[in-house]
Amino acid sequence: MKFNELPFHESLRKALDKIGYTELTPIQAKSIPFAMEGNDLTGLAQTGTGKTMAFLLPTLHRLLSAEEEEALPYALVLAPTRELTIQIAEEAKKLLEFTDFGVATIIGGTDYKSQEQALGNKACIIVATPGRLIDFVKNHGLSLENIKVVILDEADRMFDMGFVQDLKYIFHKCKNRKQSLLFSATLSYEVVRLASRYLNDPIEVHINPEKVITERIDQTLLHLGREEKLPYLVNSLLNYPIEGLGIIFTNYKMNIPKIVSVLRKYGITATGLSSELDQKKRIRLLRDFKAGKYKYLIATDVASRGIDIENIDVVYNYDLPQDAENYVHRIGRTARAGRKGKSIGFCSETDYTELERIEKYLNSKIPVGEIREEYLEFPTGEFTPVFADEVIPGEKKYQDRERGGRGGKPRRGEQSGRGDRTERGGERGEHRSGDRNRHKGKTGGHPPAKMSHPGGHSHGPSNESHKHPAKMTHHEFKHGQHLKDGKGKPHQKKNDQRKSFQKNDPRRNLFDINEVKQSKKQKQSIWKRILSFFKKD
Repeated sequence: MKFNELPFHESLRKALDKIGYTELTPIQAKSIPFAMEGNDLTGLAQTGTGKTMAFLLPTLHRLLSAEEEEALPYALVLAPTRELTIQIAEEAKKLLEFTDFGVATIIGGTDYKSQEQALGNKACIIVATPGRLIDFVKNHGLSLENIKVVILDEADRMFDMGFVQDLKYIFHKCKNRKQSLLFSATLSYEVVRLASRYLNDPIEVHINPEKVITERIDQTLLHLGREEKLPYLVNSLLNYPIEGLGIIFTNYKMNIPKIVSVLRKYGITATGLSSELDQKKRIRLLRDFKAGKYKYLIATDVASRGIDIENIDVVYNYDLPQDAENYVHRIGRTARAGRKGKSIGFCSETDYTELERIEKYLNSKIPVGEIREEYLEFPTGEFTPVFADEVIPGEKKYQDRERGGRGGKPRRGEQSGRGDRTERGGERGEHRSGDRNRHKGKTGGHPPAKMSHPGGHSHGPSNESHKHPAKMTHHEFKHGQHLKDGKGKPHQKKNDQRKSFQKNDPRRNLFDINEVKQSKKQKQSIWKRILSFFKKD
């Protein structure tokens, strides 16, 4: 079926002609006619099948064809990720080019003022993530009472991300809705439960995902060792150039800077999409990728859904995904809107469990490709590096981890700087260490008094006779340098030595002034001042 066979509003016809859409995809052909009639609908289809147009076209057609002017905003589209939200909004703007209506994009990571301005600029449709939308409703006075159509895209993904209660709240606020459209890649229990509660006798539209994959995507599986993946990837990219773009998926964000760095070394234009990036950088990076500045995008499953780029020629699975459904979502980045694509998966000794799950989910075996032995070593020769001065996303933490072992902690025997912190510690660790070290390095004034508790535990600098067990040698630990037993209690031997230790300890005890030895003139003057306050009383 072709788009010009459907009775769309004249402004939508002009927009479709300009965009260049002619043929409907299966999900569009099955769902658009029912949605144009105002029926509630559930669509079960994988990403890349044209779902966005399947719900935008009938919704905007009903708005533009209404006999009476509808109150705004007219429709609400909810999506799980910011990237997907932005892409849906861009498609909606293209369709509304020949009208005077606008689109409001409400997502986190951007300022409120611009989003409020967009809402006031005749926004007929709101495209939002659930969290920021609720923030606007509760704290910025946004009313959803005029919403007539509610659309959920990637509903299963929203449930996986914990948006169940948020969706129920939003549906409750859209009291005057007349139509609800729900699209999902999988039919989970939560999806069915939500549809049965909030949709009115919905029409079900299903597209067989296995058929879509086997018909349009050429899949290949390569059995490689863990250390062979990176050189094989470099050789593959150098020897099999593509016209469009490519995405390389990995399970671990720590791999992203490593892969990007190696690819750039061999002259391959690549960048990484990581959760470490703030929203503005993520948007700019995706825009540059779409524009062709980078040929390959290395990403985790953060990007496996929501990236709608038409000219993705190949998808590499550097690691097979741990969730079988994510395999379908990953390779679904290619073969968009009826096109054909290619998927290449690397399976090492640590990926066999995932391979079994994926093939069971697909109900078919992935064809195994032949290994080229010369690709198992990095290529030799002269290569011109690219983007040598550009910062790689996550590169600093990757370098810290390489230098200091797992999590950025120093390896045994290495010194650690006070400013080092683990990746997982994040801002909280930095805040705490910042509080402790805030006055370090300052000069001038009187030195602060050093405290010691009756048990002899010091909070000041340690000396040779008072070492932490982790810093003791085997000889020191064996011959009495114990601080505590396994339960954290002082040893009896330590208790016996307490008096002599305190007597010889030059540190001050602020809780027993009479036993303080005034050894330095500067410290004597401090205590004279302190005692003078008591004498005055």
